[in-house]
Amino acid sequence: YRPGIGVDDAVIYLPHRVLTHLESAGSTLRVIFFDFSSDFNTIQPALLCGKLERSGMDVHLAAWTINYLTNRPQYKFSDDSAIVGCVCDGNEQEYRDVIKDFADWCECNHLHLNTSKTKEMVIDFQRRRTPHHTPVTIQGLDIEFVDSFKYLGVHLNNRLDWLDNTHALYKKGQSRLHLLRRLGSFGVCRTLLRTFYDTVVVSAILYAIVCWLGGSTQWNRKRLNKLVRRASCVLGCPLDLVEEVGERRMLAKLRFIMNNTSHLLYGTVEILCSSFSSRLLHPQCRKEHHH
Repeated sequence: YRPGIGVDDAVIYLPHRVLTHLESAGSTLRVIFFDFSSDFNTIQPALLCGKLERSGMDVHLAAWTINYLTNRPQYKFSDDSAIVGCVCDGNEQEYRDVIKDFADWCECNHLHLNTSKTKEMVIDFQRRRTPHHTPVTIQGLDIEFVDSFKYLGVHLNNRLDWLDNTHALYKKGQSRLHLLRRLGSFGVCRTLLRTFYDTVVVSAILYAIVCWLGGSTQWNRKRLNKLVRRASCVLGCPLDLVEEVGERRMLAKLRFIMNNTSHLLYGTVEILCSSFSSRLLHPQCRKEHHH
């Protein structure tokens, strides 16, 4: 957890890593998404205390952290984890070794992997017959291959076309828009309706928009804009379209990355900066999947 770093950054980084690797000839990418069973019911605070002290944390702060995690209900946590395997010419050994080490680490730290909900996705844009991929085995069970997976609230598929994600956002947006209409039918004032739209409706329609706007099709954006226009009719005032909101947020995210040297994508953006001006150069890529 770091200030200003959130779901958007993690989801942006994953497709970037995927597409960058797939620029190489003979490359394939495998991603395994892990699911844990009852994280906070199995975690051992005593083990964490030793790790914090060995990392140089103040003894009193480490003790406070352990006390906070002991015998207290935990309402917020993040356990979405993924391992990305950049496979070249079919060599998957390093990928499988990392997964084995991760599974062993989880066992040592009392984290229980739910192998039935752990899924793997293979991404390969090469125009050839799809080869057979041997599944990863964890705890004696083969991990299931999927074409789409919900990671950090964003639906990713093996085509990276954001179609599944847009469909999910549209469905959720429809249900939230129905609530907005019901409130309007009850005679709720426009100020409260606008507050409801900003906090409940638009948060569903535009979730993680900086990740998918550039890669979504015009048809997908039109679907979401239909919801925005319907909400505009209920509120009786114009609302910003998906593209307008997305471009503002994308620009803000880009500025944040450029001003944050510890960001995972800082080096990528820095390379694109022109040495003659403050402009960003267009990245060189061979495949049209980059957006």
